Order: sequence, then structure tokens, then C-alpha cells
Amino acid sequence: MKKFIGELEDNFCSAILLIMTLLTCINVFARYIFHSSMPFVEELTSLGLVIISLTGAAVAAKRGAHLGLTVLTDLLSKEKQKWFTLLGHLLGAVFGGVMLFYGVLMAYQEYTLKQTTAGMQWPEWLFGMFIPISGGVLLIRYVQLFIQVYKRKENKE
Repeated sequence: MKKFIGELEDNFCSAILLIMTLLTCINVFARYIFHSSMPFVEELTSLGLVIISLTGAAVAAKRGAHLGLTVLTDLLSKEKQKWFTLLGHLLGAVFGGVMLFYGVLMAYQEYTLKQTTAGMQWPEWLFGMFIPISGGVLLIRYVQLFIQVYKRKENKE
């Protein structure tokens, strides 16, 4: 179960990318063979790009794959480097919390105003709800990383 949950974001991103690729290929085929495109595909692929970007940030955090500039921190002692790593994870968690909070407000506003998408006329909050979900996942991942680094620090002393 732990492995399934640990790879949930990876599998979700893979599924979204596969769906985006299939929809785009079908749309290109329809455009060149039938001389008519499907306008809803652009909306769905745009949504997929947002989901992959935000969920991919959580995947990158889990793997420690976010870019970093270590010119200054390499000059510090190992103890101080760990404190800066903790600060980075704390700021990442704050960012995830901000996305979660304001994403909920945005999705709620879209729901109450009954906003719809331009092409498909679907409720906009169905798309907007992925921002707080991704923010929550990012928050959880950074809290996990913070705890891991903090415990590693305590074990060495």
C-alpha cells in the first residue's frame, strides 16, 4: 500500500500524459483527414498541462529533483547546509499550503458563480479543483522531506 501511494503521483502524471498524447494525435488526424478539428481537445490538453506541471512539482520534490543553486551553501558547514535544506523544505510546504488555500477559494468562487469553460461549457471548478489538490500533495511531500532531513540531523548528533 505504501508503494502504491508513493507512486500515485507518478502514475497519475503518466496517465494524464498518455491521455493528452492520444487526444492530440486523434485531433491532428481528424484535422488533416476529415478537415475538421475537435475544439474540446485544446481545453483538455491545457488542463492536462496544468495538472502535470503542478503534480510534477510534487514528484520532483519527492525525488529531490528540483533545481538548486549551491554556490553559497557549498561554502557552509554540513550543519548549516542542513538548516538551509530545512528552510527550503519549509518554504516549499508554505507554497503548497498557499496553493491549497487560495485554490480552494478559487474553485469555490468558480462554483458559486457557475463559471463554465469556453469550448465545452463544463463547470470551471472541475478544472480549478486540481490546484488545491496539487497544492495539498505538494504540502504533504515537503512536510515529509522536512521530517526526513530533521530526523537525519538528530541521529548524527
